[in-house]
Amino acid sequence: MLGLADSVERTSDGSHMSAAWQHRAVTTTIADRYDRDAELYDRWWAPVLATAAGRLLDRVEPWVAASVREGRPLHVIDIGTGSGALAIDAASRWPGATVTAVDVAAGMLEVAADRAARMLPDSDRDRIRWVEGSADRMPLDDATADLCLSSFVLQLVPDRSLALREIRRILRPGGRLVFVTWAAGREVFEPADEFDEAVYDLEIEEEEYEEESRAGDLRSVRATERELRAAGFRRVEALSDRLDHLWTREDYLGYKVRYDESALMRELDETVAARLEQRARARLAGLPAEAFRWRPPIIYARGDRADR
Repeated sequence: MLGLADSVERTSDGSHMSAAWQHRAVTTTIADRYDRDAELYDRWWAPVLATAAGRLLDRVEPWVAASVREGRPLHVIDIGTGSGALAIDAASRWPGATVTAVDVAAGMLEVAADRAARMLPDSDRDRIRWVEGSADRMPLDDATADLCLSSFVLQLVPDRSLALREIRRILRPGGRLVFVTWAAGREVFEPADEFDEAVYDLEIEEEEYEEESRAGDLRSVRATERELRAAGFRRVEALSDRLDHLWTREDYLGYKVRYDESALMRELDETVAARLEQRARARLAGLPAEAFRWRPPIIYARGDRADR
């Protein structure tokens, strides 16, 4: 397992916190949030990502087909499985594959396993193993994976270079990583602005939260390829694209009040929360249907662990 640097930072009370403890604190915060909101994520956020995530499997399909023709076994790792969409799709598409689905949040794994139980026959479901672990500290042996998948996760890790090197560690020589996540440079989205304006209309004071330390969105195609090469991957490729999701007005409002702004809604008393939802609905009603089409930039990337 990869170690963390022994650098030390001083905390607000004058004590010291190692980089390892900072890493654990960030990872625990993210895990706690996704544990708490696992079912909300599955209802409101997973459908937004589903099409772009599914295209990830389409992109790797020819590589998988070649592996199958050559008689190679296929062990697939879904890193940051969330509510299990990629793991379930992989098990369904590739009958000869075994799938290990990894997530830092135990609550997410429970939701994913329940979803698999509803969607898959026993023969497919039994080929999925659910494992708790973070992208940069996976409890998996060296060189045991043929294919690693990740969908909208590698922007969340505290240090993407550590996560990429960890992924390379678990890949067999000749194995492949394919992932998709956000690219920097998202445009203004009118419905989001209108919800914010509804908050301002009611003069609601929002509590300040400390930003989680995370790797962040991919800066560019070239920067993504450089990150992969620096982590030891070869035959790398990155391609720009766009997620394309069209909400209805009511679905977008539900997403905002029950998931995206759920922390704010929990802070408000019932009367103010109801007024905010009503005011946001009125503001959103003034937008044309096409304004609810969200097309943020994303990047698909791949890299192979070269034979050594």
